[in-house]
Amino acid sequence: MAIIQQGINGPFRGKVGSVIGYTLNGQNVMRSIGKRRTRPFTELELLNQAKMKVTSEYLGRIKPFVKFGYRTEAPNGSRIGAFQLAQSQVRKHALEIDSEGKPFVNPAKVLISKGNLEPPTNCSVKADGNRLIFRWDYLKRGGYHRLLTLAYDGDSFRFFRDLGEERRNGADIWDLHNLDLLEQPLHVYAAFRDTITGEISDSVYCGAIEPSVPSVPDIDRSHPQTPPAPPSPPSGQYELAFPDR
Repeated sequence: MAIIQQGINGPFRGKVGSVIGYTLNGQNVMRSIGKRRTRPFTELELLNQAKMKVTSEYLGRIKPFVKFGYRTEAPNGSRIGAFQLAQSQVRKHALEIDSEGKPFVNPAKVLISKGNLEPPTNCSVKADGNRLIFRWDYLKRGGYHRLLTLAYDGDSFRFFRDLGEERRNGADIWDLHNLDLLEQPLHVYAAFRDTITGEISDSVYCGAIEPSVPSVPDIDRSHPQTPPAPPSPPSGQYELAFPDR
């Protein structure tokens, strides 16, 4: 069933027969539904499907953030949305093939934002307890641009911040929680944005924070002990977090 929005000759939203109507970036769009395929897929088609799947899995969990980062590349009236542009960037530049012939996303080649501002120069990150410490070179341009950051392990641990320190400061400290609960590398991205014009830069990959390895206490072997059960992690540890501004 479709909903007529502006009379019988106006645009519609929903399904009519084999046609679907919807709105994309302020434009009314229609597309047809493809026919069911009966012949088997070729190896090349299966590889392309696998590429689409790993791309969607990596970006799908951070979709609101990449839509924010690509919003200036897909203004109202654009026929391709911000998220589709991010998917295209990953498929073209960040996909690699492993030894078994399966595609995977190389996090270091992903752009989580794209724009015309100058990106961070020589940006690095390191962990200090539950803090991420950023440093970059200030080249005496765009001093009032603010740092935008994303920390993402490719799965459930994802934190986003759109209002960090100004470019001219050359450093920033981001207080997070649960860094000690990491089980896989945390990939960190940074960009700059102009809070007045809304412009943004391409993101840069700052590096990965590796999970910390807990120290093993010395145990008197003559008195073996049963190790205590690990405490349950606090609830909500992997929820999306937006630090206070």
